Amino acid sequence: MKKIIMAGMMMGACITATAQGFVTIKGSVTGDLKGYNKIYLYGNDVANDSAEVRNGQFTFKLPYKKPLMALMYAEYTIKNGSMYTPFGLLIDRAGEVTVSNIDLTKGMESGTIGGMQSAVMYQQFNQQSYKAYEQVNKGLEDKFGTGWMQESDPKFKAFEEEREKLSSKYIGEFVQQFVTKHPDSYASVMALSGTGRSVLSLDEQEKLYAKLSSAMKKTEAAKDIPDFIEGARNSAIGSTVKNFTLNTPEDKPLALSAFKGKYLLIDFWASWCMPCKQSFPHMKEVYKAYKSDQFEIYSISIDKNKAAWLKAVKEEAFPWPQSLDNINIAHKAFAVTGVPSTFLIDPSGKIIAKDVGFDPETPGDIEKKLIELFGEKLSKKPTEKKKEGEVIPAARLQ
Repeated sequence: MKKIIMAGMMMGACITATAQGFVTIKGSVTGDLKGYNKIYLYGNDVANDSAEVRNGQFTFKLPYKKPLMALMYAEYTIKNGSMYTPFGLLIDRAGEVTVSNIDLTKGMESGTIGGMQSAVMYQQFNQQSYKAYEQVNKGLEDKFGTGWMQESDPKFKAFEEEREKLSSKYIGEFVQQFVTKHPDSYASVMALSGTGRSVLSLDEQEKLYAKLSSAMKKTEAAKDIPDFIEGARNSAIGSTVKNFTLNTPEDKPLALSAFKGKYLLIDFWASWCMPCKQSFPHMKEVYKAYKSDQFEIYSISIDKNKAAWLKAVKEEAFPWPQSLDNINIAHKAFAVTGVPSTFLIDPSGKIIAKDVGFDPETPGDIEKKLIELFGEKLSKKPTEKKKEGEVIPAARLQ
Protein backbone atom coordinates (compact mmCIF):
# COMPACT_ATOMS: atom_id res chain seq x y z
CA MET A 1 0.00 0.00 0.00
CA LYS A 2 1.39 3.38 -0.92
CA LYS A 3 1.80 5.54 2.16
CA ILE A 4 0.85 9.19 1.88
CA ILE A 5 2.11 11.45 4.62
CA MET A 6 0.56 14.84 4.97
CA ALA A 7 2.07 17.38 7.36
CA GLY A 8 -0.30 19.10 9.77
CA MET A 9 -1.19 22.68 8.90
CA MET A 10 -1.56 25.84 10.90
CA MET A 11 -2.68 29.15 9.56
CA GLY A 12 -2.93 32.75 10.64
CA ALA A 13 -2.15 36.37 10.02
CA CYS A 14 0.34 38.68 11.71
CA ILE A 15 2.75 36.77 13.95
CA THR A 16 4.41 38.25 17.01
CA ALA A 17 6.48 35.45 18.49
CA THR A 18 7.33 37.38 21.62
CA ALA A 19 3.73 38.35 22.46
CA GLN A 20 2.43 37.16 25.82
CA GLY A 21 -1.15 36.78 26.98
CA PHE A 22 -4.04 34.36 26.95
CA VAL A 23 -6.31 32.73 24.40
CA THR A 24 -9.95 32.13 25.22
CA ILE A 25 -11.88 29.50 23.25
CA LYS A 26 -15.65 29.71 23.58
CA GLY A 27 -17.92 27.08 22.07
CA SER A 28 -21.62 26.39 21.78
CA VAL A 29 -23.10 22.93 21.24
CA THR A 30 -26.58 21.95 20.07
CA GLY A 31 -28.56 18.76 20.67
CA ASP A 32 -28.71 16.08 23.36
CA LEU A 33 -25.25 14.94 24.44
CA LYS A 34 -26.71 11.97 26.38
CA GLY A 35 -24.55 12.82 29.37
CA TYR A 36 -21.29 12.78 27.37
CA ASN A 37 -20.62 16.44 27.94
CA LYS A 38 -16.84 16.80 27.97
CA ILE A 39 -14.70 18.51 25.35
CA TYR A 40 -10.98 17.70 25.36
CA LEU A 41 -8.13 20.04 24.37
CA TYR A 42 -4.53 19.10 23.50
CA GLY A 43 -1.71 19.78 21.03
CA ASN A 44 1.94 20.77 20.77
CA ASP A 45 2.64 23.57 23.26
CA VAL A 46 -0.89 23.04 24.62
CA ALA A 47 -1.44 21.50 28.06
CA ASN A 48 -3.99 18.68 28.02
CA ASP A 49 -7.28 20.01 29.36
CA SER A 50 -11.01 19.33 29.40
CA ALA A 51 -14.14 21.41 29.80
CA GLU A 52 -17.75 20.52 30.53
CA VAL A 53 -20.57 21.61 28.27
CA ARG A 54 -23.04 23.43 30.50
CA ASN A 55 -26.24 24.90 29.09
CA GLY A 56 -24.78 24.28 25.64
CA GLN A 57 -21.60 26.28 26.33
CA PHE A 58 -17.94 25.47 27.06
CA THR A 59 -14.80 27.58 27.55
CA PHE A 60 -11.05 27.03 27.55
CA LYS A 61 -8.38 29.53 28.56
CA LEU A 62 -4.73 28.89 27.74
CA PRO A 63 -1.52 30.93 27.82
CA TYR A 64 -0.15 32.23 24.53
CA LYS A 65 3.57 32.49 23.78
CA LYS A 66 3.82 31.61 20.09
CA PRO A 67 1.63 30.37 17.21
CA LEU A 68 0.08 26.98 17.96
CA MET A 69 -2.56 24.52 16.88
CA ALA A 70 -5.14 23.75 19.56
CA LEU A 71 -6.81 20.40 18.87
CA MET A 72 -10.19 19.38 20.29
CA TYR A 73 -12.40 16.33 20.34
CA ALA A 74 -15.66 15.45 22.11
CA GLU A 75 -16.48 12.73 24.61
CA TYR A 76 -19.78 12.30 22.75
CA THR A 77 -17.91 11.33 19.58
CA ILE A 78 -15.81 8.67 21.33
CA LYS A 79 -18.68 7.16 23.35
CA ASN A 80 -20.90 6.85 20.28
CA GLY A 81 -18.27 5.01 18.28
CA SER A 82 -17.96 7.72 15.64
CA MET A 83 -14.76 8.31 13.69
CA TYR A 84 -12.38 10.42 15.76
CA THR A 85 -11.02 13.38 13.79
CA PRO A 86 -9.19 16.08 15.76
CA PHE A 87 -10.64 19.54 15.20
CA GLY A 88 -7.92 22.17 14.94
CA LEU A 89 -7.92 25.86 15.74
CA LEU A 90 -4.98 27.88 14.55
CA ILE A 91 -3.92 30.40 17.19
CA ASP A 92 -1.52 33.14 16.08
CA ARG A 93 -1.98 35.69 18.86
CA ALA A 94 -3.58 36.29 22.23
CA GLY A 95 -7.33 36.83 21.92
CA GLU A 96 -10.64 35.04 21.55
CA VAL A 97 -11.86 32.28 19.24
CA THR A 98 -15.49 31.19 19.02
CA VAL A 99 -16.89 27.93 17.67
CA SER A 100 -20.65 28.25 17.33
CA ASN A 101 -23.52 25.82 16.77
CA ILE A 102 -21.52 22.58 16.95
CA ASP A 103 -23.68 19.57 16.06
CA LEU A 104 -21.73 16.66 17.51
CA THR A 105 -23.70 14.16 15.46
CA LYS A 106 -21.82 15.69 12.52
CA GLY A 107 -18.52 16.25 14.35
CA MET A 108 -16.73 19.24 15.88
CA GLU A 109 -16.01 20.54 12.38
CA SER A 110 -19.72 21.34 11.95
CA GLY A 111 -19.26 24.41 14.11
CA THR A 112 -18.67 27.87 12.66
CA ILE A 113 -15.44 29.56 13.72
CA GLY A 114 -15.37 33.25 14.48
CA GLY A 115 -13.19 35.84 16.18
CA MET A 116 -9.48 35.29 15.54
CA GLN A 117 -8.84 35.50 11.79
CA SER A 118 -6.16 32.82 11.76
CA ALA A 119 -8.68 30.28 13.05
CA VAL A 120 -11.33 31.49 10.61
CA MET A 121 -8.96 31.15 7.66
CA TYR A 122 -7.85 27.71 8.82
CA GLN A 123 -11.43 26.49 8.61
CA GLN A 124 -11.93 28.11 5.22
CA PHE A 125 -8.81 26.48 3.85
CA ASN A 126 -9.87 23.07 5.12
CA GLN A 127 -13.35 23.39 3.64
CA GLN A 128 -12.07 24.49 0.25
CA SER A 129 -9.30 21.90 0.09
CA TYR A 130 -11.83 19.19 0.97
CA LYS A 131 -13.75 20.13 -2.16
CA ALA A 132 -10.55 19.78 -4.20
CA TYR A 133 -9.98 16.30 -2.78
CA GLU A 134 -13.54 15.38 -3.73
CA GLN A 135 -12.78 16.38 -7.32
CA VAL A 136 -9.75 14.09 -7.32
CA ASN A 137 -11.81 11.16 -6.04
CA LYS A 138 -14.55 11.82 -8.57
CA GLY A 139 -12.01 11.82 -11.39
CA LEU A 140 -10.63 8.48 -10.22
CA GLU A 141 -14.09 6.98 -9.89
CA ASP A 142 -15.04 8.18 -13.37
CA LYS A 143 -11.97 6.53 -14.90
CA PHE A 144 -11.48 3.44 -12.73
CA GLY A 145 -14.85 2.99 -11.05
CA THR A 146 -13.29 3.51 -7.60
CA GLY A 147 -11.43 6.11 -5.56
CA TRP A 148 -9.21 3.45 -3.93
CA MET A 149 -7.20 0.55 -5.32
CA GLN A 150 -5.04 -2.21 -3.87
CA GLU A 151 -1.35 -2.13 -4.77
CA SER A 152 -1.67 -5.71 -6.05
CA ASP A 153 -4.22 -4.66 -8.68
CA PRO A 154 -2.76 -4.74 -12.25
CA LYS A 155 -4.19 -1.24 -12.79
CA PHE A 156 -2.54 0.20 -9.67
CA LYS A 157 0.33 1.93 -11.48
CA ALA A 158 -2.04 3.66 -13.90
CA PHE A 159 -4.34 4.51 -10.99
CA GLU A 160 -1.51 6.19 -9.05
CA GLU A 161 -0.34 8.13 -12.09
CA GLU A 162 -3.88 9.43 -12.60
CA ARG A 163 -4.23 10.27 -8.91
CA GLU A 164 -1.03 12.33 -8.99
CA LYS A 165 -2.13 14.11 -12.15
CA LEU A 166 -5.55 14.96 -10.69
CA SER A 167 -4.03 16.01 -7.37
CA SER A 168 -1.74 18.43 -9.16
CA LYS A 169 -4.63 19.76 -11.24
CA TYR A 170 -7.16 20.31 -8.45
CA ILE A 171 -5.35 20.41 -5.10
CA GLY A 172 -2.07 21.83 -6.39
CA GLU A 173 -3.79 24.61 -8.31
CA PHE A 174 -5.93 25.43 -5.27
CA VAL A 175 -2.86 25.74 -3.01
CA GLN A 176 -1.12 27.97 -5.54
CA GLN A 177 -4.17 30.23 -5.81
CA PHE A 178 -4.54 30.42 -2.03
CA VAL A 179 -0.90 31.32 -1.37
CA THR A 180 -0.83 33.85 -4.21
CA LYS A 181 -4.01 35.50 -2.90
CA HIS A 182 -2.87 35.56 0.74
CA PRO A 183 0.93 36.14 0.76
CA ASP A 184 0.80 37.85 4.16
CA SER A 185 -1.17 35.08 5.87
CA TYR A 186 0.21 32.36 8.10
CA ALA A 187 -2.44 30.23 6.41
CA SER A 188 -0.40 30.39 3.23
CA VAL A 189 2.78 29.40 5.04
CA MET A 190 1.13 26.28 6.39
CA ALA A 191 -0.75 25.47 3.20
CA LEU A 192 2.59 25.45 1.43
CA SER A 193 4.45 23.49 4.09
CA GLY A 194 1.55 21.07 4.56
CA THR A 195 -0.67 20.13 1.63
CA GLY A 196 1.66 21.80 -0.85
CA ARG A 197 4.46 19.32 -0.18
CA SER A 198 2.41 16.38 -1.40
CA VAL A 199 0.98 17.95 -4.56
CA LEU A 200 3.49 20.54 -5.80
CA SER A 201 6.86 20.07 -7.46
CA LEU A 202 9.91 21.42 -5.66
CA ASP A 203 10.20 24.21 -8.24
CA GLU A 204 6.55 25.17 -7.64
CA GLN A 205 7.09 25.18 -3.88
CA GLU A 206 10.15 27.40 -4.30
CA LYS A 207 8.25 29.90 -6.46
CA LEU A 208 5.37 30.09 -3.97
CA TYR A 209 7.77 30.55 -1.07
CA ALA A 210 9.22 33.57 -2.88
CA LYS A 211 5.73 35.11 -2.97
CA LEU A 212 5.33 35.07 0.82
CA SER A 213 5.65 38.42 2.54
CA SER A 214 8.84 39.23 4.43
CA ALA A 215 6.88 39.03 7.71
CA MET A 216 5.69 35.51 6.92
CA LYS A 217 9.17 34.38 5.89
CA LYS A 218 10.34 35.23 9.40
CA THR A 219 7.96 32.74 11.01
CA GLU A 220 9.37 29.47 12.29
CA ALA A 221 7.24 27.41 9.91
CA ALA A 222 8.26 29.44 6.86
CA LYS A 223 11.96 29.17 7.69
CA ASP A 224 11.57 25.40 7.46
CA ILE A 225 10.29 25.49 3.86
CA PRO A 226 13.67 26.14 2.13
CA ASP A 227 15.22 23.48 4.39
CA PHE A 228 12.65 20.95 3.26
CA ILE A 229 13.15 21.79 -0.43
CA GLU A 230 16.91 21.43 0.01
CA GLY A 231 16.42 18.15 1.85
CA ALA A 232 14.11 16.75 -0.82
CA ARG A 233 16.75 17.41 -3.46
CA ASN A 234 19.49 15.99 -1.26
CA SER A 235 17.67 12.79 -0.28
CA ALA A 236 16.92 11.28 -3.67
CA ILE A 237 18.14 7.73 -4.22
CA GLY A 238 21.74 7.97 -5.44
CA SER A 239 22.44 11.27 -3.68
CA THR A 240 25.50 11.57 -1.46
CA VAL A 241 24.74 12.68 2.10
CA LYS A 242 26.85 15.61 3.26
CA ASN A 243 28.71 15.18 6.52
CA PHE A 244 27.04 16.52 9.67
CA THR A 245 27.67 16.31 13.41
CA LEU A 246 25.12 15.79 16.20
CA ASN A 247 25.53 15.09 19.91
CA THR A 248 24.98 11.77 21.62
CA PRO A 249 23.03 11.37 24.91
CA GLU A 250 26.36 11.91 26.68
CA ASP A 251 26.73 15.27 24.84
CA LYS A 252 29.64 13.96 22.81
CA PRO A 253 29.82 15.00 19.11
CA LEU A 254 29.22 12.22 16.59
CA ALA A 255 29.92 12.89 12.90
CA LEU A 256 28.32 11.01 10.05
CA SER A 257 31.85 10.50 8.69
CA ALA A 258 32.53 8.19 11.66
CA PHE A 259 30.44 5.55 9.86
CA LYS A 260 32.23 5.86 6.52
CA GLY A 261 33.09 2.49 5.00
CA LYS A 262 29.96 0.82 6.42
CA TYR A 263 26.40 0.37 5.27
CA LEU A 264 24.47 2.65 7.62
CA LEU A 265 20.75 2.54 8.41
CA ILE A 266 19.72 6.00 9.60
CA ASP A 267 16.48 5.92 11.58
CA PHE A 268 14.55 9.15 12.24
CA TRP A 269 12.16 8.84 15.18
CA ALA A 270 10.65 10.69 18.16
CA SER A 271 9.73 9.86 21.74
CA TRP A 272 6.07 10.73 21.06
CA CYS A 273 5.88 8.55 17.94
CA MET A 274 3.93 5.34 18.57
CA PRO A 275 4.69 3.83 15.11
CA CYS A 276 8.39 4.31 15.92
CA LYS A 277 8.05 2.39 19.16
CA GLN A 278 6.15 -0.37 17.37
CA SER A 279 9.03 -0.68 14.90
CA PHE A 280 11.83 -1.00 17.48
CA PRO A 281 11.46 -4.71 18.35
CA HIS A 282 11.85 -5.63 14.69
CA MET A 283 14.69 -3.15 14.23
CA LYS A 284 16.51 -4.80 17.11
CA GLU A 285 16.07 -8.14 15.33
CA VAL A 286 17.54 -6.61 12.15
CA TYR A 287 20.46 -5.20 14.15
CA LYS A 288 21.18 -8.53 15.82
CA ALA A 289 21.07 -10.31 12.46
CA TYR A 290 23.21 -7.90 10.43
CA LYS A 291 25.44 -6.04 12.90
CA SER A 292 29.05 -6.33 11.75
CA ASP A 293 32.05 -4.25 10.73
CA GLN A 294 30.12 -3.63 7.51
CA PHE A 295 26.73 -2.57 8.94
CA GLU A 296 25.50 -0.20 11.65
CA ILE A 297 22.29 1.54 12.70
CA TYR A 298 22.21 5.20 13.77
CA SER A 299 19.01 6.65 15.27
CA ILE A 300 18.37 10.40 15.13
CA SER A 301 15.53 11.83 17.18
CA ILE A 302 13.56 14.86 15.98
CA ASP A 303 12.34 15.56 19.53
CA LYS A 304 12.16 19.20 20.59
CA ASN A 305 12.19 18.13 24.24
CA LYS A 306 15.66 16.83 25.13
CA ALA A 307 14.51 15.39 28.46
CA ALA A 308 11.78 13.37 26.74
CA TRP A 309 14.34 12.07 24.25
CA LEU A 310 16.80 11.05 26.96
CA LYS A 311 14.03 9.30 28.89
CA ALA A 312 12.92 7.36 25.79
CA VAL A 313 16.51 6.38 24.92
CA LYS A 314 16.95 4.95 28.41
CA GLU A 315 13.64 3.08 28.27
CA GLU A 316 14.27 1.57 24.84
CA ALA A 317 17.85 0.53 25.68
CA PHE A 318 19.04 0.80 22.09
CA PRO A 319 22.24 -1.15 21.31
CA TRP A 320 23.24 1.27 18.54
CA PRO A 321 24.32 4.99 18.48
CA GLN A 322 21.82 7.76 19.20
CA SER A 323 21.73 11.51 18.54
CA LEU A 324 19.30 14.42 18.88
CA ASP A 325 18.67 16.55 15.78
CA ASN A 326 19.04 20.14 16.98
CA ILE A 327 20.13 21.57 13.61
CA ASN A 328 17.22 20.35 11.45
CA ILE A 329 19.17 17.66 9.59
CA ALA A 330 15.90 15.75 9.23
CA HIS A 331 14.66 18.40 6.80
CA LYS A 332 17.85 19.89 5.35
CA ALA A 333 19.42 16.57 4.40
CA PHE A 334 16.52 14.09 4.26
CA ALA A 335 13.20 15.99 3.86
CA VAL A 336 11.59 13.93 6.62
CA THR A 337 7.85 14.62 6.92
CA GLY A 338 6.83 11.68 9.08
CA VAL A 339 8.44 9.23 11.49
CA PRO A 340 9.69 6.57 11.43
CA SER A 341 11.65 7.39 8.28
CA THR A 342 14.69 5.26 7.50
CA PHE A 343 17.51 5.61 4.97
CA LEU A 344 20.17 3.09 3.96
CA ILE A 345 23.53 4.69 3.13
CA ASP A 346 26.26 2.75 1.33
CA PRO A 347 29.97 2.82 2.37
CA SER A 348 30.62 5.78 0.06
CA GLY A 349 27.83 7.85 1.61
CA LYS A 350 25.16 7.43 -1.09
CA ILE A 351 21.48 6.81 -0.33
CA ILE A 352 20.54 3.42 -1.79
CA ALA A 353 17.13 2.77 -0.17
CA LYS A 354 14.54 4.45 2.05
CA ASP A 355 11.28 3.64 3.83
CA VAL A 356 8.55 5.67 5.51
CA GLY A 357 6.35 4.02 8.12
CA PHE A 358 6.60 0.42 9.27
CA ASP A 359 5.03 -2.77 7.93
CA PRO A 360 5.37 -5.57 10.52
CA GLU A 361 4.60 -8.31 7.98
CA THR A 362 6.30 -7.37 4.73
CA PRO A 363 10.00 -6.41 4.32
CA GLY A 364 10.48 -2.81 3.25
CA ASP A 365 12.90 -1.59 0.60
CA ILE A 366 15.75 -1.32 3.11
CA GLU A 367 15.33 -4.84 4.43
CA LYS A 368 15.15 -6.16 0.87
CA LYS A 369 18.40 -4.33 0.10
CA LEU A 370 20.07 -5.83 3.20
CA ILE A 371 19.02 -9.31 2.05
CA GLU A 372 20.44 -8.53 -1.38
CA LEU A 373 23.73 -7.37 0.18
CA PHE A 374 24.22 -9.82 3.02
CA GLY A 375 21.72 -12.63 2.43
CA GLU A 376 18.61 -13.64 4.37
CA LYS A 377 19.55 -13.67 8.05
CA LEU A 378 16.23 -12.99 9.76
CA SER A 379 13.99 -15.91 10.66
CA LYS A 380 10.88 -15.80 8.52
CA LYS A 381 7.50 -15.47 10.17
CA PRO A 382 4.52 -17.58 9.05
CA THR A 383 2.90 -15.75 6.16
CA GLU A 384 -0.69 -14.66 6.59
CA LYS A 385 -2.92 -12.70 4.30
CA LYS A 386 -2.61 -9.12 5.45
CA LYS A 387 -5.83 -7.33 6.31
CA GLU A 388 -6.50 -3.83 5.06
CA GLY A 389 -4.99 -1.25 7.42
CA GLU A 390 -2.32 -3.46 9.02
CA VAL A 391 0.50 -1.31 7.68
CA ILE A 392 1.58 1.08 10.43
CA PRO A 393 1.90 4.50 8.77
CA ALA A 394 4.41 7.12 9.80
CA ALA A 395 3.34 9.64 12.41
CA ARG A 396 3.20 13.00 10.74
CA LEU A 397 5.44 15.71 12.10
CA GLN A 398 3.74 17.95 14.63
